[in-house]
Amino acid sequence: MANLLPMRDIIPHMKNWSCIVTVQEKQQITSSMGTPTRKQKFVFYDSEGSRVEGIIFNDDIPRMSSILQVYKKYKISNAEVRTIPPKFQTSELTVQWVISTKTVIDEIADDDEVMPVKFCYSKFTDLVQYMDDRTKSVDVLGVVISALEKKTVTKNSKQSDVQKFVLLNEQRELQFSFVTVNSYHEHRSQTVLLSLWDSFLDNEGQEILSKLHSYPVIIARRVRVNNYNGVALGTWFDSAILVDPPVQEARELKNWALRNTKLLKEAAEKKDYIKYNPQLSLKADQKTTWICNITSSQKTIWVKAQFSFEHIFQKYWYMSCKNCCRATAAAYQVEFTCNSCKEKHPAVPRCRFDVDLIDSTGVIPASIFGELAENLLTFNALEAMQHFNENVALPLEFVHKELSSKTFLLHIKPVQAQLADARQRYTIIYYSEVNAGADSAQLTSEAEDAPPFPSTESDTIQLGAPGESSARSKVCVRLSKRFDEPQSTEAEEDENAECSSSKKQRLN
Repeated sequence: MANLLPMRDIIPHMKNWSCIVTVQEKQQITSSMGTPTRKQKFVFYDSEGSRVEGIIFNDDIPRMSSILQVYKKYKISNAEVRTIPPKFQTSELTVQWVISTKTVIDEIADDDEVMPVKFCYSKFTDLVQYMDDRTKSVDVLGVVISALEKKTVTKNSKQSDVQKFVLLNEQRELQFSFVTVNSYHEHRSQTVLLSLWDSFLDNEGQEILSKLHSYPVIIARRVRVNNYNGVALGTWFDSAILVDPPVQEARELKNWALRNTKLLKEAAEKKDYIKYNPQLSLKADQKTTWICNITSSQKTIWVKAQFSFEHIFQKYWYMSCKNCCRATAAAYQVEFTCNSCKEKHPAVPRCRFDVDLIDSTGVIPASIFGELAENLLTFNALEAMQHFNENVALPLEFVHKELSSKTFLLHIKPVQAQLADARQRYTIIYYSEVNAGADSAQLTSEAEDAPPFPSTESDTIQLGAPGESSARSKVCVRLSKRFDEPQSTEAEEDENAECSSSKKQRLN
């Protein structure tokens, strides 16, 4: 008869043992790089809170995987126990149990209501520090309030299915104390998009969709922070998605969600999650880059610069699909089937124009779209289209005068399509005016740390001395040549921007 032991007493190569465990995580089936080996990992814990990694290999997966279900309790006997090599260790687990068809597994009725495990969750406002860091992942807790449309995309030359889910979480430091409408609006909850890929979508994704009406709470473990419309999350091979787990924090969030369904519905209907959220993307000590040091290899860049577009001849709008914002040759308000989103919607004008971004070290060309563009222009897309059709220039004298004395904090990203002279261009994904003494962010310029030496990879135009022929005139000519070119890349640059055409307030 096997000895019933606590997990901590079960050591590598031990025989004749049993342990009562609960399945905390059940990961996706993955393949080893460069080998035909397939594996599926689990995380087990016992009543003392000790944890080990379980793993099933190859042909044993279809036979044994279905036996072990997440959150269920089992007595496991005589699995192979071994030490995990340091390079393969994750989540601070050092011991691995190899589950095979020889392993004895008996399900046990579980009277425990709450899993005695603790997770270290990252606040949504802290995610930006992990953005695009391939060496780090995060754990987050959130309630799913909506799901976007499933898409099939080409990733690494292979087709993959992906679907984005909208996570909402209260401010963790408030310990889920929100009950009233007033407290909700005073301490606004944050939303972030979580992308589930392929097998995650086929498994946990389907469970989430089936429970969407009841606002499922999930713990997303070891997910990556991506630079998508500001800050977003995505699964990778080592991630785990726990749906409505019997964990204390998850249950508290679930209870809060069920008491505040009206607020969650409003948050889903407002669709703030498709807009850039500076509260998630802007660090408290945000550093900015001199324009002369910007390179196209940077995924996103923060700069302090001025806008200039008075010298650029352009129409300030393009006709787009109302749903996906892709450019179209359809006439205004004519319903058509979009070649991009495959849906039938009326064609609507969308604001878009080119600007120069200028600081004391150089100038780069950039494009701005949608609501951001309308706010800067102080005219909406419909007004811009009407002026263009009437062959009347937009009255922008006041705008240009105001912009000449203002400096802005901008978040920009390079785009794949280059200009005619092979120079890199950029898309503006966020901007805000920098006020003297503003305390919204403690901006740190490179000037405080180092002089602005132009990078050898820099794509910027250097500003000449007074009286010299400025390269900005070349920008003017180059962009004016693009005036009648099809706007075919803007939706890729600004995929999730809302197609708004409401009237915007003039600059003060």
